[in-house]
This record gives sequence, C-alpha cells and structure tokens, in this order.
Amino acid sequence: MKAQSILLLAIIALSAACSRPHPLLIPEISPPLAEEEICAWTGAPAWNILLPFADGVGWINAEGRIVACDVEKKKVTEVFAVPFVVTVPPFLQGDLLVLQDKASDRLLIYDLAEQALKFDASGLGARQVLGVDADCLVYHDNGQLSVNIWKRSGAVFRSEEKAARFFNCLFTPERILILTPERLLKFWKKEGRFESEPLPQPATSPFLFSAGHLYYGAGERLLVKYSLDGKKPAWKLKLGQPLKRPPLAFAGTVVVSPEDRNLLQVNRRGSILWWQGLGSALSFDLLPMSENLAAVLLNREIKFVDPRRRQVTPFPGAARPLGPPLAWRGDLYFMACEKESCRLLRLGNRYGVDIELEPAPVLWSGSSLRFTVRMQNLIEPRWECVILDAQGRPVFSRSLEGEGETSLVWVPPLAGTYLIRVRAQGLNRDAQGELSLQVLDARQVVPRFYLHF
Repeated sequence: MKAQSILLLAIIALSAACSRPHPLLIPEISPPLAEEEICAWTGAPAWNILLPFADGVGWINAEGRIVACDVEKKKVTEVFAVPFVVTVPPFLQGDLLVLQDKASDRLLIYDLAEQALKFDASGLGARQVLGVDADCLVYHDNGQLSVNIWKRSGAVFRSEEKAARFFNCLFTPERILILTPERLLKFWKKEGRFESEPLPQPATSPFLFSAGHLYYGAGERLLVKYSLDGKKPAWKLKLGQPLKRPPLAFAGTVVVSPEDRNLLQVNRRGSILWWQGLGSALSFDLLPMSENLAAVLLNREIKFVDPRRRQVTPFPGAARPLGPPLAWRGDLYFMACEKESCRLLRLGNRYGVDIELEPAPVLWSGSSLRFTVRMQNLIEPRWECVILDAQGRPVFSRSLEGEGETSLVWVPPLAGTYLIRVRAQGLNRDAQGELSLQVLDARQVVPRFYLHF
C-alpha cells in the first residue's frame, strides 16, 4: 500500500512537471498604450452617446439611424432606422435603449443585444426616463413618478408624491429603488404600490446599492452608507468636498470622486484604504472597466486607475471626447469631432511588433547591421523575420518564438533598398511590423559626399 502511494505521488509530480504552463495574461492596461482610429465619417452624430453591440460599438448618426461599427473589420453597418426624430437625450441601461420624440410624445425601447424593437407607445408624457429593465419603465412627468409595466400588461402606477429632481433608480426582483434629494422611494412590483421614507441628510449624488445598503453623497460633504432594512445610516464619512458623482463598487470596496479632484477608495466599514489625486477635474463620471477605472479629465488626459494594485497609468494628449466614453472588451472607445469630421477612436494596449535599428551614421554593404525586434503585449508569440530586397526577394530569414526583445545581425551583401518584415502569431492576436532601410555601397564614391581630415 505504501509503495502504491509513493508511485501515485511520483506520477502526479511527473505530470505536473511535464504539463504545459498556463500562458501569462496581458493586463487590461499595459503600457505602451495607443490611440487608434477605428473609423471616420462626415457629419456630426445626432447624439453623443455610444452603444455596445456584440461585435463593436454603435451610435445614432446624423440621419437618425442606429449604426454599428465592427471594431476588428472596421466596417459600419446600419442596424435600425428610428421611425421619428429623437429630440430627447437617449437613455441607455444595460442593453436597453430608450428613444423619445417630445413633439409627438412617442417613446420606444430597443434591445441592442437582440437588435429588436421591444416597445413603442405614444402619450406616456414621460418628461425624463429614470430607468428601464426587462419588465418596467420608470419615468416622471412634472415631478410625478410613474412605473409602466410595459412587458406584461402595460399597467401604469403613479406615485402621489412629487419631487423637483430625481437622481437614479435601481431594479431588484421584488422592488424598484428611486432616489430624490430628500427621500427614498420604493415600488413593490407584485403589489403595485409605492413607499416613501425621508433621508437623514439630503442627497447630492446618485446612489450605489450593494449588499442591502445604499451609498450616496449627502449634504455637508458626506459619503453615507444607509441600511435599507434598518432605515438609518450605518456610517458617515466626511469628505474634502461635496460628492456629486455616483459612487462605484470595485473589488469589494467603494470608490468615490468628490469635487476636490481626488479619488478615494473606501472599505465597507467606512475607512479610507487609498486615495489618489487626479490633477484635474473629471469631464465625465468615472467609468468602470474590468480591472481599472477610467478617468477622463478636462486637461485632455485619461488616467486608468487600478485600486487593487494602487497603480495609475496616464495617457496624456488624448483627443477630446465628444461624449462619455464606452468601455468595451478591455478598451476605451470614444468619438472625437472637428467641425463636420468625426472619428471613432480606441484607446488601450498597443499590440504589435517594434523593429529598431542600432544607431549608425551610414549603413554600408558588407558591414554588420544590427537591429532589435520587440513584441508588444503578445502572448507566447511565434514569429518570422524576413528581409526583402527591392525586387521583393528574401535575402534573410529567421523563425523564432518568445516574448520580449530579440537582437539580430545581418550583413547586407549589396547596396540598395531593403525591407525588414516581422510577422508574429500570439495566443491572443496576430501582429506585423515593417521597417525600410537604405544600404550604400562602400566601394563607390557617393556624389557630394566628402571625408575631411
């Protein structure tokens, strides 16, 4: 029995030693970063909102049509022709897009994931849409809150209380939570009834709901954690300036950005774990990504903040976004327009191949030419380096594999124009790099070229 156990352990150890190690994953934000143009067009979009699709990013163009751009093929296609002119800012929650025309009092709900029209109605009197999910539409008209059960019966429930302002709302299976500056409203779906409770301090920001608690900015520069069941604050944290932007849940903590241009990471007990100065005011709300928070600043800088590792990756000199960016599959997308020329840009990791020549005053035939090939954010790449002459014939070839930096040496036999081409295949993507160079003949006198001693 003991011998069998030892044999089994030996087999397990041998299997572990011989097994292929898992490839390293590229972090979501890993310098160097690159700003890349995905597509360009003429004519400003009807609205500055970006829409997530399965294969890319979309928007509402100048003709009022919803279009989508396949970000890999860089091809734009029409998805849906809106049957009216959208005169109210579109509202997006998840995959559901709400479009309105104020003049005709018409409203529709379009599902971006299914690319299907889900709801089309007139006469609702919706002045501002607060939220939408697979069953309900929440809106208000002149301060009166309404819940439309559009998926089932189309029944409309109206609250008797009115408010001059509404922040945001959240859907749970049993109820809907709506925050105003003075009160928290609850709508119970099954019973079709509203509840209202006063807030201990007036709210100054939208709320975050997590684990039975609300987190929101309150008067006197506070971040409040409010118990939904206990109907009282669990704690209050004093801030340097008022909090007007929504708190975010990130890695089991709460992240807030008060008006003092700082970013704070707070644990669930109300203690500050980490803070980071942004250096400029935010242009838009903090945008959560998978591993980072994207902060688009007024000084044309975009900072990617990783509260887990307490790292900040800046990207200065970015194009000025027309509207709020969209985080999609590890990259940041935004529109930039100058007069009638518009572009869809992608900001994220640069995946590619860099080729760099060793500095030399002149490249001579018959002399060693040294160059470096560097892989950028490619996982376990296999790559081939080929040097072609002016007629496209290969004069040098090497097949290699591995990440990082590789130095190569080649002796050009003749003068002429050459092209260094590297094609790489990584587990995450393919890439190619090229570099053109001119080699001179050392045996010939170059006109107007003299050596002075």
